[in-house]
Amino acid sequence: MCGIVGLIDTSGEGVHHIVPIMRDAMVTRGPDGVGDFREGPVMMSMRRLSVIDIEHGGQPLTSQNGQVVAFQNGEIYNHVALRKELETDGFSFRTRSDTEVLSHGFARWGIEGLLERIDGMYAMAILDRKNRQLHLARDRFGEKPLFYCHDRGRFAYGSNLIALAALPWVDHDIDPVGLDRYLALHFVPGDRTIIKGVHRVLPGERLLVAIDDPVPERHRYYRIPIGRERRVSDDELASQIEDAVVSRLVSDVPVGVFLSGGLDSSIVATIAARHSPCIDTFSVGFHSKDHDESVHAKHVARAIGSNHHHFMFDEESFGHLLPQVAASLDEPVGDQAMLPLFWLCREAKKHVTVVLSGEGADEVFAGYDYYGRFASEKGGENWFMGLLRRSFPKLLGGDGVGHRSGGITPSGFPLLTDHKDRESLMGRSTTDDSAWEQETISWLDRAASPLQKASGFDMATWLPDDLLVKYDRMAMAHSLEGRAPFLQPRLVESGLRLPSGDRMADGMSKIGLRRAAGRWLSRDILDRRKQGFVLPMADWLERWFQDHGGVEPYFSARAFPGLDTGHVCRMVAFDLKRGVRRQRLIFSLILLTEWCQSYSARVHDLSESYRKSA
Repeated sequence: MCGIVGLIDTSGEGVHHIVPIMRDAMVTRGPDGVGDFREGPVMMSMRRLSVIDIEHGGQPLTSQNGQVVAFQNGEIYNHVALRKELETDGFSFRTRSDTEVLSHGFARWGIEGLLERIDGMYAMAILDRKNRQLHLARDRFGEKPLFYCHDRGRFAYGSNLIALAALPWVDHDIDPVGLDRYLALHFVPGDRTIIKGVHRVLPGERLLVAIDDPVPERHRYYRIPIGRERRVSDDELASQIEDAVVSRLVSDVPVGVFLSGGLDSSIVATIAARHSPCIDTFSVGFHSKDHDESVHAKHVARAIGSNHHHFMFDEESFGHLLPQVAASLDEPVGDQAMLPLFWLCREAKKHVTVVLSGEGADEVFAGYDYYGRFASEKGGENWFMGLLRRSFPKLLGGDGVGHRSGGITPSGFPLLTDHKDRESLMGRSTTDDSAWEQETISWLDRAASPLQKASGFDMATWLPDDLLVKYDRMAMAHSLEGRAPFLQPRLVESGLRLPSGDRMADGMSKIGLRRAAGRWLSRDILDRRKQGFVLPMADWLERWFQDHGGVEPYFSARAFPGLDTGHVCRMVAFDLKRGVRRQRLIFSLILLTEWCQSYSARVHDLSESYRKSA
């Protein structure tokens, strides 16, 4: 696990001196070492968190003839099998590092052949010195971040958005389209970011950059597999799940599991404990009985014999952690669960360096209650087609989902605001004509059922741009590597393509997963309804404004570019008087405000460091 960064500069202005500063801006991603490569207009760098081949796994790692230079943030879980295949083809290895498999694999198979073969979470940068090309790629589901920017002979990339936003030639103002998307969803989906001059490499996407003309070409190498449904036996599905968990246990450092007590994390923890007895498990609880499910986590931990660690999260924690969480984010994500997750990651790091979780299972196996409207055999298709007609051709902007009276996304998830709210909050109307939306629509049209379309939409938006951002950033803030076994590609394909009746029916979610899990879990765990990771926010939000002098003093002292502060104050104050009904919106506005304070300070400090290093 690492953070990567790089720069191509053909402008003749000599700006490579800033790359080490960009690299060290993400020290928590890699506190164990650094690695650099410089040749002509190209400079590539990284910070390392040592997980595989601790002694010899530093980067970069090259192919045998030195023509391929590879850097990586992430883990390649099938690197041992690929290494054996490459050794059979005559390649010799100097290390046990999974990154060396990337350099030799590129030399043997090319970028497409390499990406087709690997199972992992990654953001990789591979320099082809012979053809004078830089290849960048992001993993299939968006577990690892990768950003880029380019302008007049310069191209830069990195795991950290802030380091790119601070570059002297990058427009680091707030992007109104990104802000509009955030206000609709509490996160920014797609290839745009909240910053005008910085773009996101999409999950399953690769970039090709010519060294002598560094304008990126974008290529899609992977699409999430929706389409024809396929029955999978319970035995086959169980075998795939076990293989996925075991593959994510591979490490040269201690590994643990986040255990909420729900179905998904209980499956992961139970399998992990069978292969790693007395494995460390971690849970967080709340003093509110309506929100606390830690008793179930303790029950599972006793049953599997794990070394369990439990922590309590309270109102005092909320107040002092929120600014720390905001400062750990590249972009704002208004997900309340980030705060206890930040706390949990901090505590887990005292015991382990790698942690597994159940992320992805709800999207893959249909675990959210709001999918229920799509699960009905009778009328489901007509309902969904009606939604599409009202929502498309735009998903979030223009005449899209954000403008429709239903107030939900194509997956059924409630929008944070409607178009009228956002127009008032921003003091303007924003339209979005991005190719990403059109490509997403075209891809969703391949779905075999309304339920598959709904969960597919969440796989393309909610999962990579909220859940996995939350997991990665909160873990990396504490130099902790997070892994998600349910995102093993073969398992994802099996889960998404299960017939709708094996995913959700008659009010029961994740039917196929529950059947397979009967091999490991007791009936009481299998029959429990999903309990979301939601906090007792109403009292906490009221206390937040009391501690900051009230709604108007708080927001007026922290004006956000692109928002009408007066309208924000009136909207929030009105809702507080009604009993805090719009908790998601108010929390998202606070998080946005706190993030902006941190973002402005970080960009300013980095900009000054870049300038002084000249």
